[in-house]
Amino acid sequence: MAIDKQHYVLCSHCDLVIELADITVGHKAVCPRCNTTLAKNGSNMKFRAAMYAACSLIMIIVACGFVFIDIRIVGNYIGVSVLDIPKTLYFDKYSYVSALFILFVLLFPIFNLLIIVLLCSRIQLTKYRRRDLLIVYEKFQHWCMPEIFLTGVLVSFVKLMSYGSIGVTGTFWAFCLFVFFYIKSLVIFSPEVIWNEIHRNNFAVNSLKVGKTGISQNLKLCNCCQAILPIHYKKCPRCKQKSKIRDRDKIQWTIALLITSLILYIPANLFGIMITVVLGAASTSNIMDGVIYMWQAGDVPVALVIFLASVVIPILKIISLSWLCYFALAVKRKNKNNCLKMKKLYTAVEFIGKWSMIDIFVVSVVCSLVRNQQMMGVYPDIGVTFFATVVIITMIASQKFDPRLIWDRPQNRK
Repeated sequence: MAIDKQHYVLCSHCDLVIELADITVGHKAVCPRCNTTLAKNGSNMKFRAAMYAACSLIMIIVACGFVFIDIRIVGNYIGVSVLDIPKTLYFDKYSYVSALFILFVLLFPIFNLLIIVLLCSRIQLTKYRRRDLLIVYEKFQHWCMPEIFLTGVLVSFVKLMSYGSIGVTGTFWAFCLFVFFYIKSLVIFSPEVIWNEIHRNNFAVNSLKVGKTGISQNLKLCNCCQAILPIHYKKCPRCKQKSKIRDRDKIQWTIALLITSLILYIPANLFGIMITVVLGAASTSNIMDGVIYMWQAGDVPVALVIFLASVVIPILKIISLSWLCYFALAVKRKNKNNCLKMKKLYTAVEFIGKWSMIDIFVVSVVCSLVRNQQMMGVYPDIGVTFFATVVIITMIASQKFDPRLIWDRPQNRK
């Protein structure tokens, strides 16, 4: 597909108006100011995205129907499927964590895969139905975590080896293929192509000045479909969502959410995340106890992964978002290099934020497998709830932050 020569875009990160020329197959267009990817041109996008999405859906059906992984403890065999993990958490009265597992690992990814199949297949859908599906896709995209769960399963194998003999079945490899096909479909799928089929992306009345910011031309960007709108539009004509030129209230939301996450981070580390019962004697371990145990057992790489994901990343994310808020609000003299650094920091925060959930998934897998009632049992503890809440709140905080405020000059702030 060739991009029309008169196709304009407004960068979602730095608010620069850019005119796109033809993009050859296999290439992409990036913003010359902040290096954000603006558009990409993949060959047979619809066919390839639909094919990988359909294959991923088939694999998850297989993965949910049979035993996923198993363990032998003192001669007893215990096997669980993917669906047994949230079921165990629910019966342990941790329905909150169970619901997060079902949503983030199963439902949201499956819904997005179905949306890709519907939008990229030859099924006749009205432009209003396609619009609704794209809106749902964008909202779910930030909360899909099957690849993080798979990483958590691999990390949990190291801990499970101290309890018994671990085995995997063909269903485990089916889940691996589900994650692989899922990632491939996301990489190939381009929502911008579907949006442009629904309606053009440029609703500006006057001619656009390339290389100038949108705010200086009384233009704003629709945060939902990335359309270019005049500043006085209250709703986007393409997606019917409300939009503001700059929602500065979101910085206040970001700061409030960061304070909340910092408060909750204290009990998340003080309280235990797992209770181990051996011959009736119970012992509680928190996040740092698990890191120390892995380190002393000689599993240094795994200890570092858990330490980075569960201790370092949440703290760095809170500090980074706080610094971004300060830069957007208080720094008056901004140059391109400083803004680029802040943009890279924001991109990193967005990428690594949800990986802190890996410890929650490790606890979920271990607690579901180690259930030899006569000899040993592992159960979740209250710290899991606090820590999962911290991860969710920091993810919402990063989504609330508007990266365009990094580039705004004081005279352009509204």
